[in-house]
Amino acid sequence: MTGFAKWGLSPFLALGIQLAIVVEGRLPAPETVFGFAPGADYKLATYDQVVEYFKKVDAASDRVTLVEAGKTTQGRRFYFALVSSKANLAKIDRYREIARRLAHPDGLTDEDALRLAREGKPFVHIDGGLHSTEVAGPQHTPRLLHEIVSKADTPDMSAILDNVILMLWPTINPDGHQMVAEWYMQNAGAPQTNAQFPGLYQEYVGHDNNRDAYMLNMIESRVMEHTWREWEPQIIYVHHQSAPFPTRIWLPPFAEPIAAHAPYLMSREINMIGMAIAMELEERGQVGATHMGSGYDAWYPGYIDYLPVFKNIASFWTETAGGLEPRDSTINDFPVNMRDLRPRTLYSSPWPPGTWRMHDQVEYMTTASLGVLEFASKYRESVLLNRYRSGRDQIVKGRTTPPYAYFVPRLQRDPVAAVELLRRLAFSGVRISELTMSAQVEGEALPPGTWAITADQEFAALLRELFEVQKYPDFREFPDGPLDQPYDAAGWTLPLAMGVRVIAASAPMPSGLKNSLRPLSASIAFTAKPTAYNSGSIAERSAFDSVPGIGFDSSQSAAAIVPTPGLTGSGTVLALDPAQNNTFRAINRALAAGLDVQIASDSGELRYLIPGLSDQDQDHLVTSLALVAERTSATGRSLQRPRIALFDVPTSMDAGWTRWVLERYGFDFALVTAADIAAGALAGVDVLLVTDEPRGMAARVAVATSPVQALDAFVRSGGTLVCLNRSSSFAIDQLNLPVKNVVASLARDEFFTGGSLLQVRADVSHPIMAGMPADAPVFVLNSPAFETREGFRGTVLARYADTGSPLLSGYLLGEKYLNGKAAALDVEHGSGHVVLIGFRPQWRGQPFGTFRVLFNAALFGSQDIRRSEGSNRR
Repeated sequence: MTGFAKWGLSPFLALGIQLAIVVEGRLPAPETVFGFAPGADYKLATYDQVVEYFKKVDAASDRVTLVEAGKTTQGRRFYFALVSSKANLAKIDRYREIARRLAHPDGLTDEDALRLAREGKPFVHIDGGLHSTEVAGPQHTPRLLHEIVSKADTPDMSAILDNVILMLWPTINPDGHQMVAEWYMQNAGAPQTNAQFPGLYQEYVGHDNNRDAYMLNMIESRVMEHTWREWEPQIIYVHHQSAPFPTRIWLPPFAEPIAAHAPYLMSREINMIGMAIAMELEERGQVGATHMGSGYDAWYPGYIDYLPVFKNIASFWTETAGGLEPRDSTINDFPVNMRDLRPRTLYSSPWPPGTWRMHDQVEYMTTASLGVLEFASKYRESVLLNRYRSGRDQIVKGRTTPPYAYFVPRLQRDPVAAVELLRRLAFSGVRISELTMSAQVEGEALPPGTWAITADQEFAALLRELFEVQKYPDFREFPDGPLDQPYDAAGWTLPLAMGVRVIAASAPMPSGLKNSLRPLSASIAFTAKPTAYNSGSIAERSAFDSVPGIGFDSSQSAAAIVPTPGLTGSGTVLALDPAQNNTFRAINRALAAGLDVQIASDSGELRYLIPGLSDQDQDHLVTSLALVAERTSATGRSLQRPRIALFDVPTSMDAGWTRWVLERYGFDFALVTAADIAAGALAGVDVLLVTDEPRGMAARVAVATSPVQALDAFVRSGGTLVCLNRSSSFAIDQLNLPVKNVVASLARDEFFTGGSLLQVRADVSHPIMAGMPADAPVFVLNSPAFETREGFRGTVLARYADTGSPLLSGYLLGEKYLNGKAAALDVEHGSGHVVLIGFRPQWRGQPFGTFRVLFNAALFGSQDIRRSEGSNRR
């Protein structure tokens, strides 16, 4: 029986093709679809071709069922193949029910769990990766599928198929796979094929598609999360390609440090799987596997291939040596300390110099995948039981170890930001409740309706990892040497980054209070049929949501968490607070509709006013965007709609994230290149935004005289140039600003922050800082710190404290270099302004608490808004 008949989720192939394959009774080889074998030199199969092959195998084999999981940003369909024995696929509903029950162990006894584990079959997710310029991953999946199905009746493979249900994804980035493969096949063998792919290979985010796992901003991230909650696999394996040269494949155990709240049992299981893969490779004579090292730590939970660990899944990645085309290496290419080819404890079989081809990459990946399947088969019962045990232990920990719960008041500076945070957690499987009675928690009176998240639940490790403050350990490469810096972020504490006040309960809740909690998360229907995430239709998504598509409303649990809009006062003018991000949606809607938008400053605090709306229109705007607003009779200065341009760096993830954030909040902007600037494009622009581009801006503008002159003339004649983070250096140097980045020349053993949250004191009377708290967390990553010089005219928008450490979460070495220095400046330059924002206000779409800095800066091109800051010049 094919997957089409069983699930009704995949579109039919042409009937004649299906019948021909079935009648012939032969399993098609990949080359019959691609015209070449997977791994052939100078060849890449596209996503469409790989899916076509999966469909043909589905039609030809009773060991394969193809399932649709959802759609991508560009509208392609996600597929995965269920690969197992015919008998297992016939009972797939029962095995999925067992997997989901073991994943959510509350109410199960150890005896119940053992009985289910003995009956069940582990689900193992394996995919072709998501970083689409790491091209061998999606070439190995058809190779793996053919290897399994063609040998299904051999004793070894039959045992695997009897004991395991494989969820095999061609790739988990279909759009990128298609784009990169098409680009390569148009240029195969040409010099540019060794260059960078000329764009982002996933809409907006490119390589950062592996950094969105807890925020779920991208549609693709939500497709994966939705599928995992419906199937609850026990193992997730994602392929990558950047093994440290000259090793051929990097495997777990991870480098130090691993995440503080990674469940112990899952960490042990991941280590075992890594060693099992290494054994499989050695048995096949595939040398060069290594472990740990110094580059592949698992500290950051944002990876899509690591975050499932916090849900008690053995989730991990490997890194296979890559390369689009054959590469020859000699011993002289090796690092000096590796030329002796000496076996090491975690690099037992050194790879000798030679030629490394796409075929080798595909074969190593295929072996690694088979090693995972063999592990799951041999330890079937333990793999299933460990999912239960790890979740059970998290529940026990939540009842015996503080914090016992987290409470989120509805009254927030930005009430929607709290909902954005909680909806993401609920979509991820964390259960949210609300108080039905008043309570005293940590000395604070909390009213009914306050959101509550108890820690005695199976996914509580995720809650702790995201809510608690990170303290990145001080690892040194050698005594008194520089920090062994984190591979990614060091601190990300979401309540701080998103500007959400959260109260951690250090004492257990009284039983009466706990029993009074009203669950907002829907009860889990273990036997419910699986559905594709965004292939159906939902009549209307919540307008206040920041994410595109159907957002979080497809989850009953997430959809139950809604903000409470509030409209008070009387009058014909609607007053909006810039502390609420959705205020800027309202402003942009009004400006786009040609309405008058005004700025008013009351007691030093800026508000936006929208006069002329009917009561009904005011109600609709406030309700749809879940705003807390006031009707008033106040008046202000009219805001001209600024003409905004974003400097276009096609390969920049930070520019992509900036586009995403601006679009989500209704900003209209144009993209301009250096050539556009030189050609006079800024004549029609009020504000030019330049994202965190340490090389992009300099390489594209500073090397050419005319764009720099055009930029200087643009600002001097009244324009606003906004530079985020490292792009500030370009503006300082090229426009000769009286500003110095005081940390630019410091060595890493003197000053280092990594990606961390630091506290700054904001000048909230300035329009760019409007809506910010006076003491504000900001996310820094390779960020500057400014000192003003003689001749400076302008305003210090935010500065670090004169003494003490500004570190809130993550890691900071060399706090003395920040003391008293500016974190953001408004520099007057001629008749215009250069705004230097020395942090990442929109980093990966995460710091909702600083989005408004970007938004205010984008509006700062209006001459009227500048008039409100004239008294603050320094």
